[in-house]
Amino acid sequence: MPLLNSIFYLSAPILLFGSLTYFIKINQTKLQLLLALSASYIFSVAIMHLLPEAYEHQNHKLVGLFIVIGFCLQLVIDTFSSGIEHGHVHSHTATCKNHFPFSIIFGLMFHSFLEGLPLYNSITNTFNYKIMLGLALHNTPIAIAFATLLKDHHTHSIKVIALLVVFSLMAPFGLLTSYFLGTNSTLNLKEFMPIAYGLVIGIFLHISTVIMFEGSENHKYNLPKILVMLLGVFLAFIIS
Repeated sequence: MPLLNSIFYLSAPILLFGSLTYFIKINQTKLQLLLALSASYIFSVAIMHLLPEAYEHQNHKLVGLFIVIGFCLQLVIDTFSSGIEHGHVHSHTATCKNHFPFSIIFGLMFHSFLEGLPLYNSITNTFNYKIMLGLALHNTPIAIAFATLLKDHHTHSIKVIALLVVFSLMAPFGLLTSYFLGTNSTLNLKEFMPIAYGLVIGIFLHISTVIMFEGSENHKYNLPKILVMLLGVFLAFIIS
């Protein structure tokens, strides 16, 4: 039951908001505020919760190495995804709109799969609902950006829904991978969790800082954005 609930929590926001975006126009100001909230939350969760848990009873140098790898890996993913994980939807020329964005879709799917890896802790045999909430917040504006991108490419509604379903299942696929590896008694996964945590911490740090710092016009913050960022920090603190 917890496994099915986890899959639902991860998939539902993507399917709901992605489908709505295809049929109605989303206010960009509100989208930017949602991005700021999700960024401050996942940044705070990475610092307050994931880092201490990753370093507890683990090989510290290995954890640090994979944090750096995760951060750099997200830079590589960005070259494929064009920064859609940050909520970016770049304008496209008429020629570009006639070409399906395969590289962006690949980068987004791979990114989402990696984020799902630490959702099941094979050491404590528990599901990490703190990260799930962060991913639900994080994936909501991404689903909006993804559906907007597909709409800009004149993608048929059936294909849009199918791609949203696939996207919604990538983080659960990462979760299921960790769950299978963690519950398989024949495998020695002593080093798996610090690797998974390190990768996702690096990814979270990269994405959240890009959204919070580069997403501000002229590097200035307005009051609503500051307030929602503080709300994200507060949520991470009380939940962690």
